[in-house]
Amino acid sequence: MNPARITVRFPASGDLGDLGPLIDVFHRFIQRGLVEGLVLDVADYRHVPKGPGVLLVGHDVDYGVNEAGLTVLRKRTTDDLATQFRDALRMGLGLLQAVGDDGAFTAQFDTSTVEVRVLDRRLGEPDEVAASARDALGTDVAALLGSDASIEVVPTEDPRQAATVVIRAGEDAASQALEKLGGVQAPGQSPWDITADELKRLRDSDAEFVLLDVREESETSIATLDGTLIPLGQLDGRLGELDRGAHIVVHCRSGFRGAQAVRQLRDAGFEDAWHLNGGLMAWRDRVDPSIPQY
Repeated sequence: MNPARITVRFPASGDLGDLGPLIDVFHRFIQRGLVEGLVLDVADYRHVPKGPGVLLVGHDVDYGVNEAGLTVLRKRTTDDLATQFRDALRMGLGLLQAVGDDGAFTAQFDTSTVEVRVLDRRLGEPDEVAASARDALGTDVAALLGSDASIEVVPTEDPRQAATVVIRAGEDAASQALEKLGGVQAPGQSPWDITADELKRLRDSDAEFVLLDVREESETSIATLDGTLIPLGQLDGRLGELDRGAHIVVHCRSGFRGAQAVRQLRDAGFEDAWHLNGGLMAWRDRVDPSIPQY
């Protein structure tokens, strides 16, 4: 079965409350490459009764949160149903992990229940398609969510409704499934990203490392982490000031210049150079909210 599109939904665990904080959260995800897929924009449909809520819109995937839960729409693919399901499941679980790590939106979702909808009327009547989907997904569901996981067809008498199956599994099955699917595959801002939490642990450990700030000197008067300042535009000419064997963590304001800098360092032979995803603003979000937003 090769449907045009599918959705995977994790239902809300109770009232999700105000979805407004998700708008900033989703913008951060775009800026910092924290979720899978080519995500492009955020759309706010909270004003639409029973509408899609807040959407993170992408080329190949959309993520939406409304009062019903989190929905992942897999699109622009010719893969079979099982492959689309694995992709959408991984993407959804990855987004939920990123939301939890961000901390600004604290509502909970039920990852022990997964609703899969097949969005392709060309495949036949909804109940027949749902039965075929149940059979097609059986092996993957057992492998990813456990042999005790069940798949049920949701019957409908309306041919306009999408074919739907509901998967029910154990409470810990989702985290295990994400690991089995290869973990979070978000692109990040560079291949050598670390998080603000990881940098804090590094600083708290008193380990030796160089914190390299590649912002402009004028920015340090606004906020600083007291690192070594070499603006990005001067980095190529000042590589000799850095030890190629040192453990280096690079940061800028929001991550774009830092990602460029760590690539330059890696290309120049600094094999232990790393980048603070989200830069100083990620440090502000996760560690020190007293740092000014600029």
